[in-house]
Amino acid sequence: MGLFDGLASTLIGGGLSYLGSRNTASAATKAAEAQSAAMLANAQAAQEAGQPWNVGSVGGTAAFDPDSQSALLGLSPELQEIYQGALSRSGIWGEQAGMYGADPFAAADTLYEQQQQYWQPKEDQMRTDAETRLMAQGRLGGTGGARAMGELNESILGSQQQRRTQSMNQAQNMITQLLGRESGDVGLATGLLNIPLQYGNMGRGIGGTLGTQAANLVDSRNDAASNINRVNAISPMGTTLSSLGGLFMNPNRGA
Repeated sequence: MGLFDGLASTLIGGGLSYLGSRNTASAATKAAEAQSAAMLANAQAAQEAGQPWNVGSVGGTAAFDPDSQSALLGLSPELQEIYQGALSRSGIWGEQAGMYGADPFAAADTLYEQQQQYWQPKEDQMRTDAETRLMAQGRLGGTGGARAMGELNESILGSQQQRRTQSMNQAQNMITQLLGRESGDVGLATGLLNIPLQYGNMGRGIGGTLGTQAANLVDSRNDAASNINRVNAISPMGTTLSSLGGLFMNPNRGA
């Protein structure tokens, strides 16, 4: 009778222990799940708070789309017009610089010929005047007349050579100026693009750093998952088996 009474007592105690362990484990699991849900909600809220803000002013706009993870940066219509104008002018300057820069000597010759069209009538007139004066003096066919005409032609050739040198310098300066204007307009256009970029940086600054928020979200999710796993690892059968373990021991073991 004592043996059956002990067995009954052990079974009842083990059953109650099992029920208590099961209720405790269930309550712990629910608590962990609730805590994890709260952590995930907080992490999600932190991530949403960390998204960049749309920013705009008279200079342009910076808009963000968190769904597609993209950004759209734009200039105002007025600055957009300046931007297009600068790019168009830079193309014109670059084209002209390319024409002259491909052969600077040909460019110098072109400039010289343009100037020579102005000087040629003057040079011809100087020769005509000199011949007329020498003829009037009776020296045109003589040695003195030939020497005078030779000196005049040398003077004219010297002036022409000086203008050729000036034309080469002008061609080089013109190419340099055209390239400088091209670079200036390209610099103006690219500089305008910094305006919406600054707005984008401002929007990211207001919203916070996305990398930090994403890292916090991952850590929170990992912590939440770990909590659930730790609670689910508790076996309510462990306590019960411990309580019933004496029933299966060898009764003669202690003798």
